Amino acid sequence: MLELNEKIKDHFRNPHNVGEIENAEGMGAINNPVCGDTTKLYLRIKDGLVEDAKFLSFGCAVTIASASVLTDKIKGKEISKLLSGTDEEVVKRLISLIENELGEIPPIKLHCPPATVQVLLESIAGYFEKEGKSEMSSRAKTLIPQISEYYKRGREEE
Repeated sequence: MLELNEKIKDHFRNPHNVGEIENAEGMGAINNPVCGDTTKLYLRIKDGLVEDAKFLSFGCAVTIASASVLTDKIKGKEISKLLSGTDEEVVKRLISLIENELGEIPPIKLHCPPATVQVLLESIAGYFEKEGKSEMSSRAKTLIPQISEYYKRGREEE
């Protein structure tokens, strides 16, 4: 049986921010390319700040815990600042928001936080598209392929 730490188990058993946001400013969805877990992320954005974030997921404990943590961490953040830095810095920082909070993740489950970040980037891109800010939408979209390297982590140990 897969051993999960208490932080992961707690976020799985009692996830934060589960649900939908009606008429969300940003929304994204993903089927994890490694395992098939699905996650939808909804963002309420006012004056450039993430006012609320909610998710729905059909996935494993680490997928649900990742979405629970990320939605907590991005609330109150300036949406443009989430994308500031080089591509590598942004992706690494967003994945680290999840992984630093959850602690040790079994190698076979290291693909879960990147998928949660991918759905966030899709949600942000959708928000900027609605706002007519194609340059910022493109910025979010160009980060998505950078995540592919993170999906490979832990696979060599299978």
